[in-house]
Amino acid sequence: MTFIEDMGQLMVGWGIPRNTGRIYAYLLLQRDLATLDDIAADLSIAKSGVSVASRQLAKLGLARAAGQPGSRRVLYEALDNIDSIIAARTAQMNDLVVHLRQGARVASGGPGRQRLKAMADWCEEWTRQFPIVMRRLEKRRIK
Repeated sequence: MTFIEDMGQLMVGWGIPRNTGRIYAYLLLQRDLATLDDIAADLSIAKSGVSVASRQLAKLGLARAAGQPGSRRVLYEALDNIDSIIAARTAQMNDLVVHLRQGARVASGGPGRQRLKAMADWCEEWTRQFPIVMRRLEKRRIK
């Protein structure tokens, strides 16, 4: 399915393995919780890979693991909260700011130094403004 493959590729750009992105897309499409066996069969991924990816999704806050009464099986469902991804991207942006400022300090001056400083300032402002925008959007969604 194109959606699943496209999400897998998209999430690679976010630092998430392709199959983890594919599994997240798969879970988003499911009406019910999915077993590791179902995911592995439907996506043609080894069950061990599905297990690792599903735990990663749970760790990122993109999926929830649930036990099955009377069984050791773990079921997974997608969560529609992307706060964890946003937090990770913000951390990456903060790392970028640190490196840009380092570059500005060692630049010989002139346009290079100004460019690095301007980029760092912009990224820093982005990390300050983004949570405000997210809260505003969340308030709209709740109404």
